[in-house]
Amino acid sequence: MTRNADAQFRFPAGLPVDGVDPGTNVMVGGPSGRGAREVALRLAMAGGEDEGVVLLSADVGGRSLLDRAERVTGGFDRSRVGVVDCSGIDDDQQRFDEYGRTIDDPGDLLGIQMEFSVLYETLVERGLDRVRLGVFSVSSLLAHADLRAVSRFVHMLTGRVIATGDLGVFVVDEAMQDDRTVDAIERFCDGAIDVRDGTDGTFEARARGLGVEPSGGGEVGGGHGIEAGSERGGERGTWQPVSTVERDQQRRRP
Repeated sequence: MTRNADAQFRFPAGLPVDGVDPGTNVMVGGPSGRGAREVALRLAMAGGEDEGVVLLSADVGGRSLLDRAERVTGGFDRSRVGVVDCSGIDDDQQRFDEYGRTIDDPGDLLGIQMEFSVLYETLVERGLDRVRLGVFSVSSLLAHADLRAVSRFVHMLTGRVIATGDLGVFVVDEAMQDDRTVDAIERFCDGAIDVRDGTDGTFEARARGLGVEPSGGGEVGGGHGIEAGSERGGERGTWQPVSTVERDQQRRRP
């Protein structure tokens, strides 16, 4: 049953979209993997007290991902966050049991799915109304499993997000994938946020297919999934600078 069907998932200021409806899946991608990950963390970690977060960490160890989220967001309540560490990093310092599950093989998509379900149900049982899911990253999963298997996995996750009225955020490092692979993953999502390098170490981002006003004017169509054969989501917003808490703090230093 869908929960909180009317309340949008809200995002921090400085991103190209203010919020999305429950049951929305967003792909965040670009040639700058770091920039895409920072933007995706801001989307995934922006929930209020009634929202939980489940992160799938395939790029780095679970603790490292949480530390990165702390720097990017300026802080969050870790009791609302669960992490499936599927990075395969053999480092006891990165492993943890509280709010975390570990998968040794990043290619074990069935195992990842099972641990995700356990963490998800744990958060719901704590009384959290809904969940933001962040996959960091689809590209790392593709390094250990073929496109067909990863596509099925992403399809399962996006379908669950739709059914439960949650939010899905999927990171794709476009420098690691060809256009065919990026398109295959994007078709499971309602829209995308593109990220590119800006000036002075900053990032720029734009939204596509998420209800934003296109740069050329006109209305943006709705519906789940970007149609096969469409040009990367059709309508596009304008590029805008993205500022993070970490970068703002650096600017204020004497």
